Amino acid sequence: MQPRIPLLALVGLQFTRCTGGDEAQVNPIVGDWGAVQRDGDKLPDVYVHGPSTDVSGLRLEIDDELGGSFEYYSELTYETYEYRHSFGSELLVDDSAAPKYRIEVQKDIFGGDEAYTDSVGTAVTSDGYEDYGDGGDGLAPGLAAPSRPIVAPAELVFTCTLDQDTLTCTGEGSAPESIIFKRKRPPAAGEG
Repeated sequence: MQPRIPLLALVGLQFTRCTGGDEAQVNPIVGDWGAVQRDGDKLPDVYVHGPSTDVSGLRLEIDDELGGSFEYYSELTYETYEYRHSFGSELLVDDSAAPKYRIEVQKDIFGGDEAYTDSVGTAVTSDGYEDYGDGGDGLAPGLAAPSRPIVAPAELVFTCTLDQDTLTCTGEGSAPESIIFKRKRPPAAGEG
């Protein structure tokens, strides 16, 4: 006796790939990147002070919607103690001239002329409330929804060229003159 596979099960197997099957392609810039050089200096920076080690550097994370984050990180180890810290900002990628990309970073994480506020981590600049009144019912403050998204001009802009697993970027304005990134892990098909 031969096993029979119901027709409905076969049809279901054809629809298991929600991203378009084998034809789906991941944009080559998508993934996690670690900076290996900034303005000619090797990254990450590693400082060893007796039993403590401090490693700091830059990382770039780009998702399949061409958004992501640009972050500075620091990892301090002292014997068995570990402390990790990072701050960064959201970014947008323009891939219209691929393999050349324009990366716009919302906040200048290098300092610039103003104090830095983290737009990726914990320092949220908007509390989401219109005011601290009672919202008309005496129970909770009224929520404020903007009529359109608030988009500020990018404070850091990079023009980057992708060559396999190396992303070479030149900065505009107050951005570093050059940063070279290496891919930390390649994106898997259908991952995002």
